[in-house]
Amino acid sequence: MLCKYVLIVDSISYDIPKSCIQNWDEIKFSRKRSGLEGITRTFTSKFQFVGEAYDLILEEYLSKYLASNASISVYTITNSHTYDEFFSCRLDFGSLTYDGNTVSINSIDDSVANIIKANKGTQYEYSVDELKDEARLYYDRLSYVGSATYYCGGRTLESGSILVDAVSGSDHYMTIPMYIGSSEIVSGSGIEVKDVGASGNLESCLIYTEKATSVKISIKGAYSWDGASLAADMQLKTKSGTLLKEWKGGWGGESISVNWDGEVTLSADDGIVLLAAYNTKFALYYFSSLKITMEFPSIGLPIDIDAIKPVTILKRLLKSMNGGNDGIDGEISSGIDERLDNCVILTAESIRGIPKAKLYTSYTKFVNWMEAEFGFVPVINGRVVSFRHRNNLFGENNVKDLGSNIADFEYKMEESRIYSRVRVGYDKQEYESMNGRDEFRFTTEYTTGVDITDNVLELISPYRADAYGIEFLAQNRGKDTTDDESDNDVFFVGATLSSNDKKYKLMRAGWNVDGVLSPDTMFNTMYWQGAMLQANAGYIGMFTNKLSYSSSDGNSDVVVNGIGMKDDFNVESGIITCGDVSFTTYDEDIPPTDDETIKILKDDLVYEGYIKEVSSTVERNEGVKYDLFVRSITKA
Repeated sequence: MLCKYVLIVDSISYDIPKSCIQNWDEIKFSRKRSGLEGITRTFTSKFQFVGEAYDLILEEYLSKYLASNASISVYTITNSHTYDEFFSCRLDFGSLTYDGNTVSINSIDDSVANIIKANKGTQYEYSVDELKDEARLYYDRLSYVGSATYYCGGRTLESGSILVDAVSGSDHYMTIPMYIGSSEIVSGSGIEVKDVGASGNLESCLIYTEKATSVKISIKGAYSWDGASLAADMQLKTKSGTLLKEWKGGWGGESISVNWDGEVTLSADDGIVLLAAYNTKFALYYFSSLKITMEFPSIGLPIDIDAIKPVTILKRLLKSMNGGNDGIDGEISSGIDERLDNCVILTAESIRGIPKAKLYTSYTKFVNWMEAEFGFVPVINGRVVSFRHRNNLFGENNVKDLGSNIADFEYKMEESRIYSRVRVGYDKQEYESMNGRDEFRFTTEYTTGVDITDNVLELISPYRADAYGIEFLAQNRGKDTTDDESDNDVFFVGATLSSNDKKYKLMRAGWNVDGVLSPDTMFNTMYWQGAMLQANAGYIGMFTNKLSYSSSDGNSDVVVNGIGMKDDFNVESGIITCGDVSFTTYDEDIPPTDDETIKILKDDLVYEGYIKEVSSTVERNEGVKYDLFVRSITKA
């Protein structure tokens, strides 16, 4: 192709002939994909200048030293006989060498792609106050199973039995002493559990509730009695006086089993009392054992949490990677996945209510989250980084038909795109609470039915969506003196902005869930593994048409909108196949868009695909080299 070269030195442009560039015949340009995402450009990394260009570069260096400034632009002629810029790059004076005839100097690829490549793995720390949205998340909490386990608190005798002496009570009743061995309850839930001593205060409740509550009770144990009393019974009553269960003492010395399981509905401002009932206060109760377990719904008070929009984080990361400077913008396509449109980011420190909360993340983590969760990948267009759904980068409408005018044809299977297993979801978290066993947003593994390779496709989000993880952090709210292993974690939730009070409200409608403890208060169901697979179905269809459940790190009994975690995941078709085709053509009209289909004919077979890489040597008539992701092969 016919080219024009412009050397810019200290902001002054000089048109130079190609004879001033000693290695003009080595100047190469390429556009390529590192995966199934947007196309980026690369070009020659070193220029060798002679003649007039040698003098200009050397004079700039000798007069300005490290402050030297120069760049080169390459233009190609169009069909209308005008010149369009092909590429432009700054020159790196830190790499300058010269020998009296030739100045050699490297180019600086300050393209957005190169800036990202150099800084994408850097983890940045941001103040949530600088990033947060005006609206906060109204977190109305996740209900889970609260519990308390009690043991008899009498005097242990040498025989191992536990003595409870009625002399501590009133003439006919007293509370049986019980102490809490373990409990799990949310602060602000309106439920109180406490130790109870032996006394005549018949309103000393094992459990008390401010609102109507259902309590499951399991009592295990046995007792006998002795002493100057005609009877020694045991009663389970409500504070308001309703008898729930009574055990008659029988004859003195006889062992009475108190094993019982039941469910009690308490009214507001009521509780449960365990009593000893007797004729006279000289009764002696001997318990061989006594254990009471109670379970009840427990839900904390609503709290507000600072929320951040995903696009805000993207823009801030781009600015950080650009040395803290503006000039690179970020966009996220909307109207494609409501799970993304209605998504806000939360930090662990914000959930805990820690002052001056921080966000810790990197561009790599953000990209991995967007791809695993939503199937969105970055596309670089000039100084703008856009995240678009992968499917939209590979269209079928625009077709460039090169026919059979090709050479150096080769087709090959790309083994790295063939997977035998798929792991999808999130890293498993360890919770102290038994309720954590209900969490299902961990890692689930599927088999593909392909045994050609042992490759594993990892669709693991570095950001967390586990509802129990958010709830347990909220329970630690205000405990700013205690570090938590999760304090650096990043969470996200599905929420819509309420027009009434200008707060984000959790989305639950449209995502019916079964197989969990509290379906009505469960949230983030839309971020379950099945939705992640669906978002990446076009990619998965490249190597299989069905995934079969293998195992899960969490609750695998969950069913979302009628689809179970253990169900097969069927895929209709893939964006591309696992095959690549390479060839050379002398058609130098390279497609300007990322989604254009390239079509060729070879031996009565039609190959259609998308650019994996296209490259050419600018001034040498060696043709254009294509590598394509093959979408289809059909007979002509």
